[in-house]
Amino acid sequence: MEEERIIRGPPGPKLRNMSVGQLILEQLQTSPLRIVQIDAHTGKILTSHDLLEKSVRLAVALQEWGLNSDDVVAISSETQSNWFVAACAAMYLGNCVAPFNPAYVENEIRHVLMISRPRIIFVSRRTSGSVRRVALTLPWEIEIIQLDEENPIEDIVTVRGMISGGRQWPDPHRYQAVVVDEPSTREAVILCSSGTTGLPKGVMLSHKNILAASRCAHLLDFVPTGHGIPVVMFFLPLFHGYGLATMLTVIQANATAVMMKSFEPKLFCESVQKYRVTFIPLVPPIMGFLAKHPIVDNYDFSSVREIVCGAAPLSREVLEAVQKRMKNKEMTIRNGYGMTELSVITHISDHFTKKADTLGSAVTGIQLKVIDPETGKCLGPNKTGELCFKGDHVMMGYKGDPRATAETIDSTGWLHTGDLGYYDTDGELFVVGRLKELIKYKGFQIAPAEIENLLMSHDQVEDAAVVGRNDDVAGEIPLAFVVRRKGANVTAEELCRFVNGQLSAQKHLRGGVRFIEAIPKNPGGKILRRELLKLLPKL
Repeated sequence: MEEERIIRGPPGPKLRNMSVGQLILEQLQTSPLRIVQIDAHTGKILTSHDLLEKSVRLAVALQEWGLNSDDVVAISSETQSNWFVAACAAMYLGNCVAPFNPAYVENEIRHVLMISRPRIIFVSRRTSGSVRRVALTLPWEIEIIQLDEENPIEDIVTVRGMISGGRQWPDPHRYQAVVVDEPSTREAVILCSSGTTGLPKGVMLSHKNILAASRCAHLLDFVPTGHGIPVVMFFLPLFHGYGLATMLTVIQANATAVMMKSFEPKLFCESVQKYRVTFIPLVPPIMGFLAKHPIVDNYDFSSVREIVCGAAPLSREVLEAVQKRMKNKEMTIRNGYGMTELSVITHISDHFTKKADTLGSAVTGIQLKVIDPETGKCLGPNKTGELCFKGDHVMMGYKGDPRATAETIDSTGWLHTGDLGYYDTDGELFVVGRLKELIKYKGFQIAPAEIENLLMSHDQVEDAAVVGRNDDVAGEIPLAFVVRRKGANVTAEELCRFVNGQLSAQKHLRGGVRFIEAIPKNPGGKILRRELLKLLPKL
């Protein structure tokens, strides 16, 4: 009976037995001379030959530095052209790449570095100070290299310095990537994902995982290629699985990415119009911008053929508002589902769906079942339960955390997402909520426990609980319920400053602080967040 209730993605080509580095190198070496990236801020271009030559030279330089294939290479930088140069170079050498959020503060940096234990960290001018301070406190030696082309820091080696000079460099078109044994069990990347313990966990994705995601992106025409050279508006953070997977797809699709360091409304609109952008991957808050911001009416979006939205739930109302406002009958909007632990994507709606809120069908290499959270029984169509996945996209596990891995992937290989949803009689997925307690702010996952632990460290706080308050722009914003210690007079503003000064921007208490007499808990001491959520309309 259970076998009959498992949804399977369609058959597809067998995965090639190769590394991610080999895949990228092959594509760059065989593609025609084209523009890969355009810097939206400066107009500077990077051709496929430029990317190939720079990344091969950097790989050679890193190898001469003594970088071994077992070493981990970390990246801490905002989106820029050399970000992907560094990632490619490391992947050619078979190194695992461990990017992390450039907005992390020092305690977060220390935590993720202790997970990945990198030999080299590529930094930007913005991140160099905090990364260096943390690196000096760690018990192993770390080399730091600056990515920025402009404004080099005096005492830090730069990418430009490593790859320039009159020496004899190898022909990049004849260069060969290191062969990786057992791509299914070798880490290609370690990505950060929040968990219920608070600080990020290291999601290990194998070369096979990344190739599986790449295969489905190609089969689904993720970057549409039917209208000449695809032009992608790219502002997704490259340290995030969504951004990294999209950039790999750009390379495979012979597309051009118009790169922004972060989303800037005016520059975004100007770039779409100027470069005749055809494809925009984004997250729900930007869909809200397209639906409501008055500036959008001042620019020409007629070149856009497709928008794909992911990372957080998208309301049907916003989707329909964007479709109406764009006034482009040839444009389609597709919604997707996935998570870092599932190699970013498991479902995406097709180009012509008329169903409201559908996330589409399972991709090639994926199996889905929906289980009753209480009994574990496999449910049939239109029955809501926890979404569980199996197949080529399931992560290797959490780096250095076998307990968390075992709590997420069961003994039969099924990954339990903590998300609630169902599939219909056509096998299409619908997500209705979450079992897990993570707050989703603009696509970022925030663990309430991390903010709660920080609040509890305040000498005037007796108890605390954090929930996500619905927000039309961000999806959810963190809000804290706090029980003051007897006789304490700390204010909500003081507690907000206390938290915001020690955590990354996405974790700031934008929902504020509310004081209550007691935090509702069950007999086992677990916070009853549903009871707290019931209080929100009364505040």
